[in-house]
Formats: sequence, structure tokens, C-alpha cells
Amino acid sequence: MKKLFLISLYMLFSCSLFVLSGNPVYSQTTLSDKVEYLYPANKEKVFHETEDEFYQALRDLKYPVHQEFYRKHYKFFKKHKNKYGDMDDALFKDIPDATVNFRKKVLFQEVEKFNYVTWDGNGILTTYPDIKMNQAVSPDRQVYFFYSFKDTDKEFRGRCAVYDVETKQLVAGGAAYINKQLKVGK
Repeated sequence: MKKLFLISLYMLFSCSLFVLSGNPVYSQTTLSDKVEYLYPANKEKVFHETEDEFYQALRDLKYPVHQEFYRKHYKFFKKHKNKYGDMDDALFKDIPDATVNFRKKVLFQEVEKFNYVTWDGNGILTTYPDIKMNQAVSPDRQVYFFYSFKDTDKEFRGRCAVYDVETKQLVAGGAAYINKQLKVGK
């Protein structure tokens, strides 16, 4: 134990000496020229299914990946319906009476361009959706981007989902609720 303490003290002292002496510390990394993505670029491929056709297929559970998702999560959503929403929200569904319902086939890198800015009632501008570039998805991958929101004076509700065009799997998504009547600190 005493030996371990002395070794730690020596390492701390020697590292401090390098920092105090002003000697720069360099690290060398080798970057691969080719990035391996779980979902590689496919912008040159032609897919004939439209956004609306895919949306309807999603709602009808046409694809095995969505049938499996439904079977896997049905009991959870049934048990926690009031707390986590319902199963219809898990597989993207437009918000009823939405201000905007948006469906578009885009490259994954273009998803960040579709932000909506709203006032939260406390003097803060909030953007939605806040989808960051996923490291597993190539920026040049074709995706379906679904976005639905309802913005009123009292509240903002939004949902978005990004589905891979080729595999039909959900790549990113989420939901947001902002109560605009909530005033902080007066």
C-alpha cells in the first residue's frame, strides 16, 4: 500500500514537473481515411417509395421491422400508457390538429436544417427538433424525416422521427412538450 502511494506521488510529481517546465505534450493519432458507418452512404441509390407511402406502411405495420417493434413494446406501452404515451406514438404518428405536418425524403445531413424556433413563455427561444448527427449514420444516407408540431400561445407539442429509407429502421427521433404559461421567478 505504501509502495503504491509512493508510485502515485512520483507520477504526480513528474507530470507536474513537465507542466511547470512548459514542455509541450504531443499525442499522435492515426486517422483512417475511410469511416465505417453502420448505415453507409446510399445517396446514389434509387428508392421509389414516397414519404407518404412509407408513412402509411408504418401506420399499417407493413414491414417486419415495425411488426417486431410493435410486438416487443406493446405490453410496456399498455402498462405505462398514461406515463409514456401510447403505442401509436412509438411508431411515428402526426399530431392531431398540428400546426405543421412535414414528411420528406432527405439526406441525413439535411435533417439539422429543419429546426423550428419557438418562444417558451419565459423569454427563451427554443429550437425543435434538436437532432444531432448520429455517428453510426453516414451524412449521405437517405432517410425519411417526419416532423409534426402544434404551437399555440399556451403550449408547444412536437414529434419527429428519422427512418432509414433502405432498412426502414428508426435512426433518431423524439417528442417535446413546452408549457408556455409557466413563469419562472417573479
